Amino acid sequence: PPPAPLPPTEPPGKQQRENPVAEADAAEQTPQAAPNPANQETNAEAEARLPDVDVRQEPGDIGQSSDALKSDGPSTIAPAPPPAADMFPQAAVPDSAATPPQQAYAPAPPADADDALMIAQQIGPPAYSARRLAERLQLVEREGGSRATEDAVAAGLAWLAAAQSADGRWDASRWSAGRETRTLGQNRQGAGARADTGVTGLALLALMGAGHTHTEGPYAENIRAGLAFLLATQTADGSLAGDAAPFSQTYCHSMAAFALAEALATTQDGRLAAGVRRAVDHLVDRQDRAGGGWRYKPGAEGDMSQMGWVIMALRSAELAGVDAPPTVWSSIERFVRATRRGQAGGLACYQRTGPVSRTMTAESLYCRQILGWRVAGTAAADEAVSSLVSAVPGSGRANLYFWYYAGLALHHNRGANRTARHAWTHWNAAMTRTLTASQTAAGPDAGSWSPDTVWGGYGGRVYSTALATMCLEVYYRYDASAVARDPWIASRSPAGRFR
Repeated sequence: PPPAPLPPTEPPGKQQRENPVAEADAAEQTPQAAPNPANQETNAEAEARLPDVDVRQEPGDIGQSSDALKSDGPSTIAPAPPPAADMFPQAAVPDSAATPPQQAYAPAPPADADDALMIAQQIGPPAYSARRLAERLQLVEREGGSRATEDAVAAGLAWLAAAQSADGRWDASRWSAGRETRTLGQNRQGAGARADTGVTGLALLALMGAGHTHTEGPYAENIRAGLAFLLATQTADGSLAGDAAPFSQTYCHSMAAFALAEALATTQDGRLAAGVRRAVDHLVDRQDRAGGGWRYKPGAEGDMSQMGWVIMALRSAELAGVDAPPTVWSSIERFVRATRRGQAGGLACYQRTGPVSRTMTAESLYCRQILGWRVAGTAAADEAVSSLVSAVPGSGRANLYFWYYAGLALHHNRGANRTARHAWTHWNAAMTRTLTASQTAAGPDAGSWSPDTVWGGYGGRVYSTALATMCLEVYYRYDASAVARDPWIASRSPAGRFR
């Protein structure tokens, strides 16, 4: 693989369970809501399959049994050959931000195309500018990271690049996804085994989160091939779910859409625009208009676990100039309000009814920040932060899903006041200590993180490595101004424009 630079993200593996993000803290104290049989119906839409490709039969793709991953020992899988250079069409790539995209964005509501492009060029790229700072190490150290955390990111990215399959995907089952662990006592029938588009999206997000793109850098070919794979799986209705089972389709679509949109926002490569537009429209079509959320079936009552990925996908698309209608955003805000709990409204639950969940509290707090709500310094923020820091990394079984959202939310909130800064410092010290100590140090899996986490059996080693890497990218993933701003550069104002 190319020389090592920076971190990854997490896939789903959350299918066929009533609460896909039943967190590590749920395993401690939080009772789970009773399953709703109506929500266990199979999605009526046919599952999209990649045409003319059978990823399970790739030459040299040595299968790995679930038994081989019951320990944190090294994998026996040899790295896949690097992706072919022509997997992403060699159309002219814009050489400056002034080059207009090849595809009209047709934002909703209708807006002047030149204005949309100007916003994407002038606002979108700066939202990600900290990733490419020449003095990034100084920024990392100022925010609580170190050369050791950057080395961990670099090793994680190198492992992800080597784990990519020849057709550009990250193959979920090849890297142990779908291993049934009966987390919280439920049999999920190997959820996550076919979540290739989801884990591919997460791996791409990790690579891009360190400042790499498909147009330049040592991982350009890996990213280009991964984006090409996602576009090849997209169906006529815009779905990026690929071959995922019904209960992981929305997760996979949102994670893949998130990656495509971020690639478009950071490069303004017009070849991605049509795919992002279709992906956004697909989410719009599947939203529960009454409640404002998303779940396993179109129009079904939503859950907060899906909401986080959907909001990040839609906001990233908006930064790229591809808008969703204002009614979609107002419905999202209605759902987020409906799932708030606690004396100050800082806690959150999985759905509109059910117990409070620490992981959903982290995800909800981050969603509110993205939506541009006035959160910092409020009683609601204090209530949420108090809940999150009561379960810092290392205090129980690893839950990378929780750590990912909590890290983003606490980092953004860090400048609100002295208490917020202390909470971030306390969380960050535990997170960096735990993640650097738990990264695999030697053998074929050196640089990766074990899937022996709360949901890692379902998501697999790519999921765990991508999420852990992204946790360590928090210092520069988005604008890292020392003064917390609400809404920040990577958040959407209620009017749909940028403040």
